[in-house]
Amino acid sequence: MNKIGIIGCGWLGLNLAKVLIEKNFEVIGTKTSEKGILKLNKFKIKGILFKIDNGKILGEIDFFKKIDQLIISIPPSIKNYDKSIETLLKLVNENINIKKTHFLSSISVYGKNGNKIFENSQIYPETKNAKLLSNAEKKFLNLNSSVAIIRLGGLIGCDRHPIFSLINKKINNPKGYINFIHKTDAIKLIIYLIKTPKINGIINCVSPFHANRKKYYIEIAKKLNLKKPVFNNKEKNLRKINSNKINLKKLFNYTVDNLLIDFNK
Repeated sequence: MNKIGIIGCGWLGLNLAKVLIEKNFEVIGTKTSEKGILKLNKFKIKGILFKIDNGKILGEIDFFKKIDQLIISIPPSIKNYDKSIETLLKLVNENINIKKTHFLSSISVYGKNGNKIFENSQIYPETKNAKLLSNAEKKFLNLNSSVAIIRLGGLIGCDRHPIFSLINKKINNPKGYINFIHKTDAIKLIIYLIKTPKINGIINCVSPFHANRKKYYIEIAKKLNLKKPVFNNKEKNLRKINSNKINLKKLFNYTVDNLLIDFNK
């Protein structure tokens, strides 16, 4: 099953597609503009114009018949997200050649629940986007074919880190823990799930490195020569998000073990 479709080739989707191409997968990626398609084609990714506008499909849908597995990587912040999900669900159910669907969700669905959180922990989505993702997860779990719901931790990488947006604000929950995942390891997990079709259901994709937030952000600021962060001490949420569905560390070893990142990765 080497023919992969990716709905939404944004920051993570594009990087995932590049690695899949390197590993000799055939990849079809979608963008919502001709400019985006040209960008995909530069990386030998077959770019397809595909957009859902208020439940109506603009662009091509024939590529659904040409893939074995589908990855859905679209943010809940898009307009009419619920209708877009309903349209995608219908398309997947109509194409029996799609053996497995991977829906990229977020650990935000857990809300501020608990201290130690696993895949079978109760979810308490609080924000609008978290509620939209939670509803989408439920719908995808009822697909006729196999589905993996991948709950991603806070995504970081060489060109992406929350400290860049937080450095001029008070950082909440300094006594809590980070629940991040480096894009390199997120991609490794998704590819592992592509190659292991029997692993389905909900999977947490979070690094096992849960540093104290205050110490972590201070250290990252030093590494990047940024000014010292300021913290808001009112909130205290000690959640650590783990996986009991897959022993991630044992299976493929995290590339970025401590997330005090080498920003060249």
